[in-house]
Amino acid sequence: MVSLPVPGRFAGMMRAIAAWRAQTHADRELVIVLHPRGDGRDRAESAIAALGCDDIRVIMPDAPMSLGALRNLAVDGATGDAICQWDDDDFHHPDRIAGQLAAGTAAFRAATVLQDVMMYDETRRTLRWTNWAATPAGGHPGTLFCRRDHMPRYPDLALGEDLAVLERLRDRSSLNLQAGAPHLYVYVTHAANSTSPEHRAMLSESLSISSGLLQRREAMLRAGLAPFDFGAGAVRVDGANGPAFTL
Repeated sequence: MVSLPVPGRFAGMMRAIAAWRAQTHADRELVIVLHPRGDGRDRAESAIAALGCDDIRVIMPDAPMSLGALRNLAVDGATGDAICQWDDDDFHHPDRIAGQLAAGTAAFRAATVLQDVMMYDETRRTLRWTNWAATPAGGHPGTLFCRRDHMPRYPDLALGEDLAVLERLRDRSSLNLQAGAPHLYVYVTHAANSTSPEHRAMLSESLSISSGLLQRREAMLRAGLAPFDFGAGAVRVDGANGPAFTL
């Protein structure tokens, strides 16, 4: 498993670790790469050590590296037969690993990526079901689950490294596009995202399904999103053409 904490996002890192520990798939490990920049690395290392988990390992490079190079460090440090990208600022459902493993196996593909994910705007406290089928990757780039023997190297890029990997897997016909399970991954948008607010707004608007479809799938979404803690207050589920319902 792969997690890549960014300096200054301690709370997100701890939330991602908690989500990994809550996974229903038992045979797993977490490899965490702590970026050398910033003054939060010692705090992060201490917090991870305090958990006392033998199946969580930390890699600490000595010099700044691109995100792609950091991801390769995590992949190289993992010992399992499969790699699952595990970003530190998003929400992961307890069944994410088990669900993606089962989908890839059933489709006879070496890798799987979620075609549908929920998109959560922390500022507006809104959720949208987004479908990534028409994007270059065909799915959300942060949701890759791939057998180690088919895992491409990430390019040495600061942005877009995960998209490049998905495109290579699609070119090899190794990628399964897993539709209909948006609850497995909640993509969180906030002020510290690496992409611009305009880009995130474009994705939210252009990829959202309609409020009518959301209302027909309300019961399924309520059940799927039940494990997530969005904090105090209501969260509105919006469609491309307006609000659908409130959690």
